[in-house]
Amino acid sequence: MDRVNPLHIPRNDLVEEAVSAATDADLDPLERSLQAVAAPYGERPGLERYAAAAPADFGVYRTFCGS
Repeated sequence: MDRVNPLHIPRNDLVEEAVSAATDADLDPLERSLQAVAAPYGERPGLERYAAAAPADFGVYRTFCGS
């Protein structure tokens, strides 16, 4: 299962964080996200938050084709 199910995925809360930071010219969250999803199947130190579920206070999130 670990070979076909990624551990690190671009969760909506982290994507929103990266987009918001990039809007303010801070590309570090985007670069960290790209680092996490470039090799998503194994655990790597410092990328634990990219394997965690969204915080409960993030709320319901709906995406649409093209979002």
